Amino acid sequence: KMVSEDDLIRTVSEAFGQGWRQVKLYFMCGLPTEEDEDVVQIAEMAHNVIRAGRAASGRNDVRCTISIGGLVPQPHTPLPRAGPAPPPDVVDGRLRKLRAAVNADRKLGRNVGMRYHDGQPALIEGLLARGDRRVGAVIERVWRDGGRFDGWSEHFSYERWTTAAAQELSGVTLEWFTTRERTQDEVLPWDHLDSGLERDWLWTDWQDALAGREQDDCRWTPCFDCGVCPSTGTEIEVGPSGTTLLPLTPIRR
Repeated sequence: KMVSEDDLIRTVSEAFGQGWRQVKLYFMCGLPTEEDEDVVQIAEMAHNVIRAGRAASGRNDVRCTISIGGLVPQPHTPLPRAGPAPPPDVVDGRLRKLRAAVNADRKLGRNVGMRYHDGQPALIEGLLARGDRRVGAVIERVWRDGGRFDGWSEHFSYERWTTAAAQELSGVTLEWFTTRERTQDEVLPWDHLDSGLERDWLWTDWQDALAGREQDDCRWTPCFDCGVCPSTGTEIEVGPSGTTLLPLTPIRR
């Protein structure tokens, strides 16, 4: 998403100036090529939000909450071929460093809240997102062993899931589904389902992401021929904004 930090600060300043007292920012942890410094940098952004809020509102009681989730590559996106994902202990370690960086400046850090998900649930979510039919047996084993409401931390058992995976995944491991990089030619478990997006386009978009090339918003640029609009017969819908929007002209090949 081509949204700069300047865009963010300008937007939150406007909100604080109009009387809002709190903003919430969402981030992901565990992205491909991510380093500790990338996550710790979130603290500086949160501090800048507080500075901007105080300047715009003239008050010191503005707040910023940063909510961080572990990356779970989803089917029909460019990310399912990514790997290796950082193990849960690495994700948790980066989050601890981030909390320390937030609190390093007490005058600003006291106005910053932090919510996050541990690395272990994200790994299991990755199994469910990128697994094939064999994962069905794992889910049944977890249920038979007492697994209920695992989306709630007080009910989640990482050991129960890893034990079930070891028992039910024939010939492969939990890591084979969750932390392994997929090649361009590998057939993915959901390839028999058509979401409209072309396989080659998803691969190209994934390579652009690794190279740090930003993707323009196709509402304002020529069509990227991703496959969605022409194959589904739908048009991109944009909510009313009170402004004149650029016309969309998909390229027909």
